Amino acid sequence: MTIGWVPLAKAAGFCVAGVVCGLLVANTLSVPVRGATDNYTVEFTDVEGLNPGNPVTMAGVRIGRVDAIDFADAGGGTSKAVVQIEVSSHYTLDRDVTAAVRYGDMLGARYLALAPPEGAAAQPVAMGERGNALPPGGVIPLDRTTPPVDLTALMNGFAPLFDALDPGKVNTLTRTFVETFDGRGAAVSTLVDRIGALTTDLADRRGVFEQLVANMTGLLGSVNQRRPQLEELIGGLRDLTSSVAASNDDLAAVLDGGDRAVAALASSLTRSQGAFGDSVTGLKDVTDQWIADTDAFDRFVAAMPQFADGINRISSYGGFVNLYLCNFVLKVGDVEANIFGTTHSEVCS
Repeated sequence: MTIGWVPLAKAAGFCVAGVVCGLLVANTLSVPVRGATDNYTVEFTDVEGLNPGNPVTMAGVRIGRVDAIDFADAGGGTSKAVVQIEVSSHYTLDRDVTAAVRYGDMLGARYLALAPPEGAAAQPVAMGERGNALPPGGVIPLDRTTPPVDLTALMNGFAPLFDALDPGKVNTLTRTFVETFDGRGAAVSTLVDRIGALTTDLADRRGVFEQLVANMTGLLGSVNQRRPQLEELIGGLRDLTSSVAASNDDLAAVLDGGDRAVAALASSLTRSQGAFGDSVTGLKDVTDQWIADTDAFDRFVAAMPQFADGINRISSYGGFVNLYLCNFVLKVGDVEANIFGTTHSEVCS
């Protein structure tokens, strides 16, 4: 079987293109320092979050990158981080240069920031001015480096405050914290202003908090006085939940049948064709009339014991009722006649 040169050429071209693209991607991700470079060593007590490949800057300008991070013995049972950096040869570092690990963004990206000593120019020293420069391979010791701030511990300390604030204000305040503790001292006043603005509402509601504390004190006092009843209530709830758990199958059956019961009720109301609504309306009329005659009803209820005593006396001789006609008068116009006369039983006296 013979393979033509055209497929082989296409395959070779595809492989070459893939290799070139891979090299371009790797070169982009590695962010190399262009041109000749000089290597330096920087010592830190902590470099949490700093990784090889992170940029090295001075006065906000990227002049190099972090090559490697190792650990070494610092004496006295402690250790230190030794960071190897490469800096473009177009720049030299002052002999007293300082270094700090800074936050690049809110996601936690780090970079190594170099700064000239206090009072010196905040720009990299031009090539050729090496009189007071740190020679290539030089070391920036621990006393001239600043480790990164543990923002996690810092933010956790403000957790109660953040819980009471608006999320947008929390983000703004957090960003200000990062800028402040990242070495940007100009943000301190802004931080103080934001804290003052965010806590103004809390101060304005001082009376509410005091009232809340007072109410909670009274509530806890009442609860403490009724501790036996509370314990009994909790015990009853425990027994109730135990009973419900023991009757789990029955409860499930009731819940399963609940939809059918509701459907049947809805069907009945639909078939009533408004009769249910009329009944409710009529019931309202009855209650309105009842309320208007409340005094008469109260008098009727008050007279019920006397009426019941009379009924009891009438039937006290047996399972019959004794009736006595004491008077029988016929009256027509102005004329009236007493049929039984004035003689009557002693019961009528």
